[in-house]
Amino acid sequence: MTEYRFARPEEEADVLDLINAVFSQAVCPHDFASLIPKVYARPGFSALHALALENGRPAATVAMLPETLRMGNPSRTLELGFIGSVSVHPRYRSHGHMKALMKMQIDEARRRGLDFLVLGGQRQRYGYFGFECCGEQWRFSFNRANARHALPADTSFVFREFSGPEDPAVGAAAALHAALPCSCVRPRELFYDTLRTYHAETKVIWNSHTDSFAGYLTMLENSVRELCLVREADLPAVIASWLKDRPEFVISCPLWQRERVLALGAFAEGYDVEETFLVSVLNWERVLSAALAFRAEISPMPDGACILQVKDTGTWRLAVEGGSASVSPSAETPDLVLEEKEAIKALFTPFGLYACQNPLLRAWLPLPLSIPVPDHF
Repeated sequence: MTEYRFARPEEEADVLDLINAVFSQAVCPHDFASLIPKVYARPGFSALHALALENGRPAATVAMLPETLRMGNPSRTLELGFIGSVSVHPRYRSHGHMKALMKMQIDEARRRGLDFLVLGGQRQRYGYFGFECCGEQWRFSFNRANARHALPADTSFVFREFSGPEDPAVGAAAALHAALPCSCVRPRELFYDTLRTYHAETKVIWNSHTDSFAGYLTMLENSVRELCLVREADLPAVIASWLKDRPEFVISCPLWQRERVLALGAFAEGYDVEETFLVSVLNWERVLSAALAFRAEISPMPDGACILQVKDTGTWRLAVEGGSASVSPSAETPDLVLEEKEAIKALFTPFGLYACQNPLLRAWLPLPLSIPVPDHF
């Protein structure tokens, strides 16, 4: 007998066992309590999981982690759901469980009024549920030759591990992160665990000359996942200091971080643009409003208006007047008509610069929509 419902508190151990077993069979041994401690190292995660049961035993699960994204103005927020821990026991594959559980979570997201959904996974598999590539970011590579020829010789920054969630530097790092123009809301009690998702290294950056906190970084394997600095002008010296103890590394930053992109591009060995997740938009008006307003705050945009229709969803007037952006429903004839997945790719990725024929809209693109990597699920 098959039953679909959300997990109950007393089933948390069974849900965690299922996720660990499925992922361990697929690649390597997994322990999600240590891999994603912000979720699985504390009780209360059962409510996140849609569950398929066969004869009363968990056979499959899909989780959705609610998060809040701040974009520019601190009061401008979007509510998102990050889909993860998609697990189907090998015995019950091809039973339609993932399809049913994904529908449950999408319906739950709509019921809760979430603005969009995010996940990482195979593009075509999740395309059936309305997801498309998004979250593009620049990826820069560095090596010691770059430091030797292009970076400051005075490497005054040192790095140490956070000693744990009670480390005094955690509070300073949390405040620094919260001040970013675009960031996910991280409760103070979850901040340290968020940084070390998937066993990432977490480092306090200390200015040895001034004997003061200078920032923090979190790194997985050879990739810096997040780097926040008290003074952005310290970026070249911080990178030079970081290269003292390693031959090379890569660092990524979202498209909205324009000043950092230009700074890193001046001395990086190489660079490219990569997508980081898949998105399904549930509330187009709110997402467009937040993204267009944030885009207008990042850099100047030409004034004008464009009527956009997203098929089977709605038609909106996107406008920029005197540097102020707005989005409102419209009954006017659209200048551009797009399918939902087509709209995600055209509006929120660099592909819009090639695909969009409207010159005004093309001057506004791509609209920023990014989730910091430590907040991924």
